[in-house]
Amino acid sequence: MNRDLNNIIPGASNFKYKELIYSEYAIRKDILNLPNEEQWLNLEKLAINILQPVRTAFGPLHVTSAFRSSKLNNEIGGSKNSYHLQGMAADIELFNPDIKFIDIVEFIYYNLNYAEMIAEYWPNGWIHIAYCPFKNIREIKIKDNKHNYTVVTLEELEEYAKNL
Repeated sequence: MNRDLNNIIPGASNFKYKELIYSEYAIRKDILNLPNEEQWLNLEKLAINILQPVRTAFGPLHVTSAFRSSKLNNEIGGSKNSYHLQGMAADIELFNPDIKFIDIVEFIYYNLNYAEMIAEYWPNGWIHIAYCPFKNIREIKIKDNKHNYTVVTLEELEEYAKNL
């Protein structure tokens, strides 16, 4: 089923389909970045179960990357096992500078089911969040500027945030 990219995603009233496939890099490099039906369905679930609740709680957010075609993912150096390839992940930033990064992490941790949440380039980066209905293991990681990942508990992340 084709989707009108300008349509709002049912159940996620603040998101249009085009937001979840948009990539400045893909446009610049003329890379087709269109999901198949299964990937579209995963993107819809991601929008309904993760993105809309975060938007409702915190206000406008910017999806910097959601779906990535294999070619796009390879070009940008993404993981071969990235949830982005399946339409199950989004990288998000908020527009409100008064909201603390840790507040979003805590909201997601306490209120939503997710597979992994990565605080990328903590504390000033973005949040990578993956939703996988059959594998919501709720893992939290920090990614540093050398692309190292460390699995942490929410308590460790909160403690780190206090010391900033």
